[in-house]
Amino acid sequence: MKRILKKLYNFFVTCFYNLVFPFVLQLVNSNVFRTKKYTISLCAIFKDEAPFLKEWIEFHKIVGVEHFYLYNNDSSDDFREVIQPYIELGIVTIIEWPYPQAQMKAYKHFYENFRDETSWVSFLDIDEFFCPKYADTLEEWLESYKKYPVVLIYWMMFGTSGKLQHDYDSLVIEQYNISWDYLYHVGKCLINTNYDIVSFDNAAVHHSPWVKVTLGPINFKIPPVNQFGYFVPKDLFWGPTKELEKSTIQINHYWSKAWNIYDNKRKKSDVFFKENPKKKLDYFYFHERENRTSNRMIYRFLMKLKLSLNEID
Repeated sequence: MKRILKKLYNFFVTCFYNLVFPFVLQLVNSNVFRTKKYTISLCAIFKDEAPFLKEWIEFHKIVGVEHFYLYNNDSSDDFREVIQPYIELGIVTIIEWPYPQAQMKAYKHFYENFRDETSWVSFLDIDEFFCPKYADTLEEWLESYKKYPVVLIYWMMFGTSGKLQHDYDSLVIEQYNISWDYLYHVGKCLINTNYDIVSFDNAAVHHSPWVKVTLGPINFKIPPVNQFGYFVPKDLFWGPTKELEKSTIQINHYWSKAWNIYDNKRKKSDVFFKENPKKKLDYFYFHERENRTSNRMIYRFLMKLKLSLNEID
């Protein structure tokens, strides 16, 4: 009974937000938009990701990301050699961040120091790739969502594709092409930096930050809108999120890559969790069993990525 009542409560709260808040935003929006140096930027905290940084940066440049704020969490590899050219070109800002489990604090640092440089930001990880299905760039895709403070885009989960060893001569987005056959119930957000984030004190800011809005004497807290246009204050999976044919974008989450990479990560500390959940093999096998379908949607950007990387090399 308690579970049923909770579901009913969540349903009515969600309906309320979806009925009321479009009108609130209509009244507020005219006062919050300001032109900034960059349109879309990414903020990421990383540790020992040198083999993957160049592909991740070059790919997101192709889909319209203009700047990258990278927080180095005490890496011991040659990441500096990889990103130095981007630093010199003014594409990457590097911040040394050698603190344990300090991911949320890194995002707070970004918001306090760099939010005025970019109109939109996403707190993305190096194993996550924005994949618009029809639009050529994120800015083009965002055109229909610019009135919202925060837009939630769901993960499409990718596993090992049966690989024991990662091929470092091949691209991540090319060699891992077996995914779940549905969108995961969480993802990452594109955040309009003209709005204040409610709190950086919990994990919600990583996946579904709320923002503050003031209308006269009234203060509102606004939840994200998901990629299907529904406010999601309680259930992040609210709306027709399982209808893939209605999805116009996904975040490809290369969660494990090959077994050797996953196995190495499960032996290390995590930038977010004190107790790394990857240590549990059941956790791995659950995700792996869900990989049921071939998914090459991101291949529409593959040739351009290869040519871009060839020019650099």
